[in-house]
Amino acid sequence: MDRKEISEIVQKILHDTQAQEGSYCIIRAQSRREWSLRLNNGRFERVSTARESGIGVQAFTSEGASGFASVNSLTVEAGREAMKRAISLAEHNARLGAELNRAIYSASPLKAEGPNPAKLEFDHFSLTELQEQVMFLHKRLLSRSSENSWQTSYRQVEDIWCIGRTDGTLVSYVVPRAVLMHQGTVRVQGRAKNTLVQRSGVDAGLLLLEKEDSSLEKRGIERGDFAKKVCVAPNLPSGHYPLIIDYGLAKGLAHEAFGHAVESDHMKESVLGEKGKLKKGLQVARPGVHIIDGPLEGDWAYQPFSANGLVRETVEIVKDGVLQAGLGDIFSAQEAGMPVSGAGRAESYGHIPLPRMTNIRLLVDDVLPLAHTSGLMEEVSQVRRTLMEAGELQKEGKHLLLLGYRGGQVNPKTGDFVFQCDGIIDVADPNLAIYQPSIFSGRILSALQAIRAGVGGGCYDAIGTCGKGGQSVPSSGGSHRYLLLDRDENVTLGGEQ
Repeated sequence: MDRKEISEIVQKILHDTQAQEGSYCIIRAQSRREWSLRLNNGRFERVSTARESGIGVQAFTSEGASGFASVNSLTVEAGREAMKRAISLAEHNARLGAELNRAIYSASPLKAEGPNPAKLEFDHFSLTELQEQVMFLHKRLLSRSSENSWQTSYRQVEDIWCIGRTDGTLVSYVVPRAVLMHQGTVRVQGRAKNTLVQRSGVDAGLLLLEKEDSSLEKRGIERGDFAKKVCVAPNLPSGHYPLIIDYGLAKGLAHEAFGHAVESDHMKESVLGEKGKLKKGLQVARPGVHIIDGPLEGDWAYQPFSANGLVRETVEIVKDGVLQAGLGDIFSAQEAGMPVSGAGRAESYGHIPLPRMTNIRLLVDDVLPLAHTSGLMEEVSQVRRTLMEAGELQKEGKHLLLLGYRGGQVNPKTGDFVFQCDGIIDVADPNLAIYQPSIFSGRILSALQAIRAGVGGGCYDAIGTCGKGGQSVPSSGGSHRYLLLDRDENVTLGGEQ
């Protein structure tokens, strides 16, 4: 079912709400399909296809009581039934004295269609053709790195959304996503390490690009070689060091340690909130440091409209080190003391939207150049030379570069964070000494205050999945290629993983 057909279904269901006096409805229709392949050391482990479609209806009484119902069918009849149930639940909740919220009544009507960033149709290649292409890439990697174990995964998704409201709003958009991943396992002297590299795009053209330039394959082999060195590397003494973090770890810091803390439904338990309001005007970083969130066309987490039918705005969360704004959805922004920015996202038609990030990036005005290099360790050597020429390397002590992001967690109430990396390199050492991965921990505001410069251009393709409220949505972001952080007593590196 294409976008036009889905929009026609939503319009017909919306027509019925005009006869429901005193009710207001948001109708979310979704059609999603996915192909997924996984290979392990030359053999297919999984080839799967999936389709999902349905309609979710969120209804409101004139007082602001709400009800929600969904159905896993994309038909007018099914939508009408879901609408009746949602209105009935809203009226029932009103009688129970449920919390009221009329914010949706103040939203301006909107009619718009988002662009489809894909260049190729979802089924441009048959599933059999995709298997052949992914197998070719997988076997080529195995032939060039036969001493390691390799798994290759490819995932291709097309999400079509149409959102309509009683006020006449009708928006639709298509989110195409594709990702190719190589996961390797290396073993040295009885020790094993895993490495993961991935390359994202909007369609199967991603496979053609990889076949031509071998970009992901080269990164996989380089990260595998690095992992071998990490296997036999010593542990790092726990302490406070000047740091360099790559853009994947910077995305994790911005996303987990800061982005969630400015979502409008978190203000009552956020270190960046006070009495339920965003601490606007708070100095959270040095001048010249910025944090921005917003959709980028063709990005893994692209979403041009909110799940409530509003434009998804780009928000300058931090500008010149000062907290400016949060990520507000229409139902919680006012209470949190921030403007509505269309931040509501939903995992599927069967979920209620929550304020969420899209692509979050951490940028710095003071940027040191980084010449193009052909390999990982050559790039690290170039970072060392750049810092030396800029007078940024200390004459004594370690200056540690953290590679890779392996997840972590944050306490939004206290601002404490704990992250993990793949390995560490001392760029102050002429031999670029390597250390075992250590825990990167501290306080959010201390880490932000420690950021003093960037190295290299912007890299915003660090992708992942963000979980919140039982829902998972695509996330992405980044920073400059690397960020420089001063030594800080409230930011620690050390401890075994």
